[in-house]
Amino acid sequence: MAWHVFIPDSLLEETDDPKIRTYKVGQIARSCAIFGVEHVWIYRAGGRDGRFIKTILEYAETPQYLRKRLFPLMPELRYVGVIPPLRTPHHKLKGKPRVGEIREGFAFRKGRRVYADIGLDELALVEGDVEGRTTFRIVSVRPLRVVPAKPEKYWGYRVHLTRKSLAKTLKKARLDLTIATSRRGRDVREVKLPPLEGEVGFVFGSPRKGVMELLGEEEYDFDLILNTVPNQRTKTVRTEEALLATLAVFNLIRRD
Repeated sequence: MAWHVFIPDSLLEETDDPKIRTYKVGQIARSCAIFGVEHVWIYRAGGRDGRFIKTILEYAETPQYLRKRLFPLMPELRYVGVIPPLRTPHHKLKGKPRVGEIREGFAFRKGRRVYADIGLDELALVEGDVEGRTTFRIVSVRPLRVVPAKPEKYWGYRVHLTRKSLAKTLKKARLDLTIATSRRGRDVREVKLPPLEGEVGFVFGSPRKGVMELLGEEEYDFDLILNTVPNQRTKTVRTEEALLATLAVFNLIRRD
């Protein structure tokens, strides 16, 4: 099973403060990491911040030791210090290398050989022809050697900026179960929820428009439209708050 989250490119339309904008995206990143979201989709909703949102989400997901290699200096990253650290399994500290350990790295060619920065004091010799960001398994510590590998547990999320409408983005994701969140939806406590299997998507609206309004004249057959914050005591629930609340509710019934 994999969880997908869908957020609009108009997520930040209520504020122009660059520090607050960065923090809001950081909250999205943190919530997705807490509950093991594997895909974050940014759909077109009339906003102008899709690229900014994608950059901040990807920066937060990248292990600290790889950020300088993967992100050049840019204005969008000015306030990334306010982003809470994700502390996911692939955000590892230095420590001593051990055979079998899986680490995220950046591979590059140096002469006839390929080396990888895996966040240790020395570069690792790569067995295989790969370049760029890759997941590795340590196969030897003296000398330090690694091979490309697949992680065995949650390893962060991927960000997709589609520049497509909500309906087209949802169709592109090829979901098995799609759940829209709405204040006008059915009370989540009163719905018999289906099994959470396969590719499961959670869809969120913008600060000013709900999911159904953003859908516009397009059609999409949601499996469920739910109010995941029943009896809310505030006039509005912000997107980042709705996302945290929704994932927390469904985490209680997740079985994988």
